[in-house]
Amino acid sequence: MSKFIPRTAAGLFLLSLAAFSSPPMPAGTQAPVASVTGGSVRGLLDPSLPGGSVFKGIPFARPPVRELRWREPQPVQPWSGIRDTTRVSASCIQPALGSGRFLKPLAQRYGTQYNHTPIQVSEDCLYLNVWTPHWPAENPAPVMVWIHGGSNVIGSGGENGYDGTALARKGVVVVTINYRLGVLGFFAHPELTRESPHHASGNYGLLDQIAALQWVQKNIAQFGGDPKRVTVFGESAGSINAGLLLCSPLAAGLFQRVILESGPVLSLAHHPAAREKGERFGESVARSLGAPANLQKLRESSPEIVVKAAREAAAQAGDPGFVLDGWCLREPPAIIFAEGRQLPVDLMIGNNGREISVFRGPSSSEGSNRGLAGDSVKETIRIFYGSSAPLVTSLFLLNNALGRTESADSWINDVVCACPAMAMSLLHARTGHPAYVYQFLRSIPGKGQNTLGSFHGLELPYVFGAFQRPAWNWLPFEAVDYALGETIMSYWTNFAKTGNPNGPSLPNWPSFEAGNQAAIEFTPQGQAKARPKSRPAFCDLDVTGLRARLR
Repeated sequence: MSKFIPRTAAGLFLLSLAAFSSPPMPAGTQAPVASVTGGSVRGLLDPSLPGGSVFKGIPFARPPVRELRWREPQPVQPWSGIRDTTRVSASCIQPALGSGRFLKPLAQRYGTQYNHTPIQVSEDCLYLNVWTPHWPAENPAPVMVWIHGGSNVIGSGGENGYDGTALARKGVVVVTINYRLGVLGFFAHPELTRESPHHASGNYGLLDQIAALQWVQKNIAQFGGDPKRVTVFGESAGSINAGLLLCSPLAAGLFQRVILESGPVLSLAHHPAAREKGERFGESVARSLGAPANLQKLRESSPEIVVKAAREAAAQAGDPGFVLDGWCLREPPAIIFAEGRQLPVDLMIGNNGREISVFRGPSSSEGSNRGLAGDSVKETIRIFYGSSAPLVTSLFLLNNALGRTESADSWINDVVCACPAMAMSLLHARTGHPAYVYQFLRSIPGKGQNTLGSFHGLELPYVFGAFQRPAWNWLPFEAVDYALGETIMSYWTNFAKTGNPNGPSLPNWPSFEAGNQAAIEFTPQGQAKARPKSRPAFCDLDVTGLRARLR
């Protein structure tokens, strides 16, 4: 069962004692201490990261509770003494299973069991975790900031599958963050808009991510990180969020590189809903709570009641999620990319071979497929296939109706991920900044291989070297997978260091350009091979025509 952080005076007192107490250290060791915004923090010398350290549960904003619910993140309040940061914080409010609701049915497809550990959830959740390759800090190292996926309704930066130890061993500082989820992170309302000094409401989860990146700029040097070499990387909703940050003026100067895994913003978020649509949804939630225009009552309602009301309202009208609020997001990403006005950063982008397979049948879960079906896909087909849209749609529907799930998955993969990613790469390359494209096609032998293939999220244990973590140890990985993981981590960290993923003993990864349209392919057999002319069938990469359709 998940637990909410207690709000009684006694509960808060006990929590404060826990936050500032630390586990006993072995004799003769010196716990690492860093000075950050708000005060000093004490972490751990992690034996699995020789020479490095880890800090968990560092606050980067005040708890967004009570009067701070549905407000932009506020600066942390200073504390006295040395704060213990050796344990991950609570996750932001979400269903009790958290990411287990996604992983559990996948394990069942493989005939095994995902061993879920109950998560603690709370509105008091704006914390981050830092892994350093060296302690004390040596020469400034590049920084990789992870934005987790989960449809913006589940997940956290503290999950064991996102442990930064293996990446830090490659010489980078790793940061994983939490951000507000669901109705507590993405909620617009006319009264919220009226009280805002920016006349905006809705994208609080994105603002949390920006606040975490601002914290990195101010503090990461204390951990040996270089604030001028920050790479944002994310998967699924985390990738879409990172793509939205590329289009937000509030994120300018906060990062220099970005890695987008299985979530191209020009597919699933190319034209976010208007703020007014979000406000109408917010009003429907407020009415069901008996507080149509009473922000105080909305903020005093328990998070469980608010989440329940939002779920019921979404069943009737649909939750738009992030919106064009006029401040954080001011223009559709489609327009910004078409005109080459996205942030001037180095780009890496790619997808897995059968992203959609996890959203079919028993492995789909409430909220996990938001944005992967319905009108979003139809609009994406129209934009990226132009006059060929009816043919592509017919082929997908035919394959699906005939039970050719692998063929159907291939079509929808092209529509939702591969073609938009390559279009983004072409548009980005035209601005003079490099773009690198990958295709992850490896699938794991076993009972679930035929139905799942290279499924959505499967690249994650390779990116984090997390094969033996509880999130992924239910899969029967082979020796080739561990070798491929080392290759992928090297590519990812090389990119963070220099803006180019290539390095010694690695197959050459060419940049994606109009002439070659090349990608690196992580093959079904677990090898890395460059593939020229990598565009899938029916991709429409005529940039002139694409620009017109994006508008």
